[in-house]
Formats: sequence, structure tokens, C-alpha cells
Amino acid sequence: MAAVKKVFLIAGASSKNGTSVAKLLLAEAGNKYIVRVGARDPTKLSALVALGAEAVVLDTSLESAFAAFNGVDGAFIVLPFLAGGVEDILIENYLKAAKETGTKHIVYLSAIDADVKSSHNHKKYEQLVSESGIPFTILRPAWFHENAVSYYAETIKSQGVFWSSAADGVYTSVAIADISAAAVAALTEPEKHVGQTYTLTGESVTEKQVAETISKIIGKPVTHVNLSPEEYEALITQVTGSKEYAAGLVLLDTNRREGHFGKVDPALEQIIARKPISLHEVLTNNASAFKEA
Repeated sequence: MAAVKKVFLIAGASSKNGTSVAKLLLAEAGNKYIVRVGARDPTKLSALVALGAEAVVLDTSLESAFAAFNGVDGAFIVLPFLAGGVEDILIENYLKAAKETGTKHIVYLSAIDADVKSSHNHKKYEQLVSESGIPFTILRPAWFHENAVSYYAETIKSQGVFWSSAADGVYTSVAIADISAAAVAALTEPEKHVGQTYTLTGESVTEKQVAETISKIIGKPVTHVNLSPEEYEALITQVTGSKEYAAGLVLLDTNRREGHFGKVDPALEQIIARKPISLHEVLTNNASAFKEA
């Protein structure tokens, strides 16, 4: 008789972290797992489906949550950032559906600054998860290495400069691939990780060090210019058109500037049983993003 395959659900699979966890599970799956990926717009999941994932609609309706969580062994939950209250609806639906369908384990993606003033509600959501009665693991990753690409590449490419309001604060940074490796470890070996809250860090850096690293990689000067929180919020609001998003980034920068997550934690290396991926490696792999074509 063939062994019953475990079913893993990635809720928020169109996000960077959700996609990365799904790909890692699919790469390791063989014949062991069924990887179910959910998003409000499942057409964004076609690349994962091509790799063997099973895509489902997972929107703000409770019905979609029940359908997605049905028969699930473990779920990795990623909530959208600053989505105007949608996060509250999603987490409530997910936990209700998970509880009533018998989901055995939830891995919740929180953030390193959950315990301080922040632009998200991760602390509240952590409490909902921990009080749900469902076995859980909470991951609190630091600032992503990849943020230096997402937030800074365009102006480095065109002007050799990037702005923030983090000043010379020391903060920890981590690769998305390493967050995914920790999530997959928790999903596939829940007995080792149930009830744990892990802070996931790779290394500590400053914005000046990020600028110096990129400069060496691309062979041209790169400068970090620090702005006041008010100046940076105005700049991001102008660029994105969203004052809420800008305020969120400024608050993240406040936490970086004030050193609220500057200490490297050993948990990540212990979970993934290897050295974390360095910022230098991630920036080197994305060097083309900082260069003019």
C-alpha cells in the first residue's frame, strides 16, 4: 500500500516568502508531499503549478479558507503587508478553517520587530495563533538581504545613491532562501519545532556597509544618504503614492536606527544546520539590478 502523502498549504503563496517556501518544498518533495498553494489571485501561481503545485483560491471568504485548509497537515501562513485591514480577516478565517478541518500544524511568518512599535500587527496575530489550540511555530525574520535590491537598486543604478532614515543603526539582515529553509524544516519536522518562536537573523550590518558592499561588487561608488524620518516619508509617499506604506517604511527604519534588531541570533543556523547565506552573496547574485544596461 502506498504511503499517504502529507499535504502542505502555503497561504499567501504569491508573496516572495510564500513562493520561496513553495519552491523549496516542491524541489524536495519527490513523492512525499502534496504542495497546495493559495492566493487571492491564483493566476499569479502558474509558475508554481508548472512545478507541480496544486493551486487554490484563498481570498477573504471563509468558504475559500475551508476549501484550502481541508486535509492539510501543515500550513505556512504569510499575511500581506499594510493591506488595509484585510490581514485581520485573513488570519481569523485561516485559523477558524484550520481548527475545524483538523490542520495539524501552523508555521506563521511574523517579524523580528513584533515586540516593539511597528507598522504591522504581528504581535496580535502571534497571540491569535498561539491561542488557537493548533500546534504552531512562529518565525520572526530580520530585515531581508533582498530589500537592498527591492528598495535601493533603481536609484543606485541611475545615481549611485540610495536613501533611508536608518542612519548608522546596526540591524540584522537575512536571506529569504534561509527563511524558507527554516519554514520547510518546521513544516516537515514539526515534532522538533512545535511551540517555538524563532528569531531568524543572518548577519548584522549598517547602511554604510551595504553601500560599501554594493560599491565593491559593481565597481562604482555607491553612497547612502540619511534623511530625517519626515523627509524620507515625504520621499516614499511621492514615489509610491501611499502615505500608509511610507509611514510603514519609516517605522521600520526607526527600529533599525534605534538598534531594536541588531543582535544576531543563533536559531537560524541551528535550524537549517549550515551557515546562513551572506548579504554579499545575495547582492552579488543581483549585481545586474544595480548596473545600467
